[in-house]
Amino acid sequence: MLRRMIICALALAGAVAAVVPLASGAAAPTASLTETPPGASVRLMSCSVAVHEAVFRGQMQRATGARQMGMRFTLLERTDPAGFRPVSAPGLRRWHRSQPGVGAFAYRQRVRNLAPNTVYRVRVDFRWYAADGSVVQRLRRFSAVCRQFVSLPNLEARVTGASDTQVPGVLRYGVRVTNTGRAAASAVPVRLTVDDGVLDTVTIATLPPGEHKQVGFRGPACTRTVRAEVDPDRTIAETSETDNVSERACADLPRR
Repeated sequence: MLRRMIICALALAGAVAAVVPLASGAAAPTASLTETPPGASVRLMSCSVAVHEAVFRGQMQRATGARQMGMRFTLLERTDPAGFRPVSAPGLRRWHRSQPGVGAFAYRQRVRNLAPNTVYRVRVDFRWYAADGSVVQRLRRFSAVCRQFVSLPNLEARVTGASDTQVPGVLRYGVRVTNTGRAAASAVPVRLTVDDGVLDTVTIATLPPGEHKQVGFRGPACTRTVRAEVDPDRTIAETSETDNVSERACADLPRR
């Protein structure tokens, strides 16, 4: 039910006060057409976490053989690692057209009631129309992302070493998991792989910001590499996903 309410709010924002056209140039035709390929771009003008709002601006230049220009915004969201998906927002479905004959056209699109813990961007389709209304050129561009996160954890994993156990041929591997972000992380999975084979995955119940946890794994002595990975399935939103993995050669592994 909450998701439907958010979608409706997005559609309303796009259809009413959230749309501000910014067409430049006079209504009368310009003296000549450009001889270069058409230019088009979209920018993220503002992204507010406080009011859950984003403003995007598309702009395009007149192309050879074109009499009129148009653009259409599609809102995309990402809530999981699967990637961006279109948001069903009827207010964003319409095409915005320039006055005939202008040399440049810009349009600003404001979207409100963005859902928390979600990443947004827009896809803009650009079209150039001939005098008879036919499409002479098309382009598609994507904006930068707008992240609706107030604070996030940032998880780092590091293989610290290995030690002998009372069982011959079995070692105890140590992994240090640190949260360098500004928010706590819950149900944090940590996976250890020895010589390309997954040894085990353990879960840390909670890891507050600025703290670390030492995790132990028991398994066979490695011959090539040991790899530790925190949040291997990328189910936890973080400020960075580039420091979740630590891999060390067995020859360089500290032994205790």
